[in-house]
Amino acid sequence: MSIYQHFRQEEIETVKLLEQLVAQVESQYAPMLTHFLDPRQQFILTTLVNRTELHVCFFGGSGDRERMRALIYPDYYVLQDEDFEVSAFQIKYAEKFVTLTHRNVLGALMQLGFKRDYLGDIIIGDTIQIVIATHLNEYIKQHLTKLKGSSVKLIQIDPNALTNPVETYQSFDATVSSLRLDNIISEMMRKSRAVAQKHIETGNIKVNHVIIDKVSFVLESGDTISIKGYGRAQLIEIGDLTKKQKYRITYKTLFN
Repeated sequence: MSIYQHFRQEEIETVKLLEQLVAQVESQYAPMLTHFLDPRQQFILTTLVNRTELHVCFFGGSGDRERMRALIYPDYYVLQDEDFEVSAFQIKYAEKFVTLTHRNVLGALMQLGFKRDYLGDIIIGDTIQIVIATHLNEYIKQHLTKLKGSSVKLIQIDPNALTNPVETYQSFDATVSSLRLDNIISEMMRKSRAVAQKHIETGNIKVNHVIIDKVSFVLESGDTISIKGYGRAQLIEIGDLTKKQKYRITYKTLFN
């Protein structure tokens, strides 16, 4: 049975790229570090590595991190934190006069030319912290000098001293007629299916960090959904059918 049968069509390109990395470690029998992977990519890589005699470990700083780098390695190799080449910074800014969001920080980094592959988590809490690939340390120090017009100062911190983000998800139970993407988005946004379909067709929806523009895409339990301009959501559980043949679902949202 082909490994590709276990994944969605939209993920095949990612599967092939990660499969090549695993094959390279097998052939060279030497460890290999990836860029930052989102949770779905981490799952795919773990699935691929588990089919071999290799090992994989993830790190993106202390705590429950979403984006992490992976080290694929053979039996003989002894891991060290430095192998992951992960750095962390705390942002000092005029908190009394400026309110910064995840979007503000990510947007500023993208404007500076940062690739998402080299960015880990952006943690918005009592302080703002960012995680990046170590080779970009000097670049970010030199170029990230302002956010929303406020001067900022970057203080490098130990990646093992990161705080947890302050995020308040709301959980909901609902019934839906199908698990199609347009139907679930409509429920999560509390908008009509026509509005949901427009968001999907214009590329405003990501499922597991991949843009999905097919309204008929079928969601599964555990899928993470990003809605541009709204925020994030997750389909936590798909329950039994009701007597009217509707699906019972549980989901949580973190909307702006």
